[in-house]
Amino acid sequence: MVARATPGKKPAVTEEARSLDPTLRYDWLKASEDTKYQGAGRNIFRAEVEIPKPIAPVHVAAAPVVPQGPPPPPPINLKFFGFANKPGEPKRIFLSQGEDVFIAGEGDIVDRRYRILHITPVSVEVEDVLNNNRQSIPLTQG
Repeated sequence: MVARATPGKKPAVTEEARSLDPTLRYDWLKASEDTKYQGAGRNIFRAEVEIPKPIAPVHVAAAPVVPQGPPPPPPINLKFFGFANKPGEPKRIFLSQGEDVFIAGEGDIVDRRYRILHITPVSVEVEDVLNNNRQSIPLTQG
């Protein structure tokens, strides 16, 4: 900060104003020229830098590429939840898929996609005729 000048007098210069003075200071330049770089690491001002030798690379054997087959077929999302048979008639079961309920017997096609292969007291064997996938669906309680 510069103090106000009175007529006929030079203004007083504070230390803060002196640090902002744009005048070239030769004494400061000389002091900076005589500074020796004393770093502990690499000298960034030298062109011939000694680059350390790399450690021998470790070769990791890549896992052999195993050809992948087609993705597995989607699971059959039917739920088997009971029987619908009358005495003297072939076994029939209740199946559900979301909100839909189906009644089917052995050999029937459900939802134009699933064939009922075999009905047992605890599960039903179903085949997805679109993907040629077979799955056993257990009897669900509840």
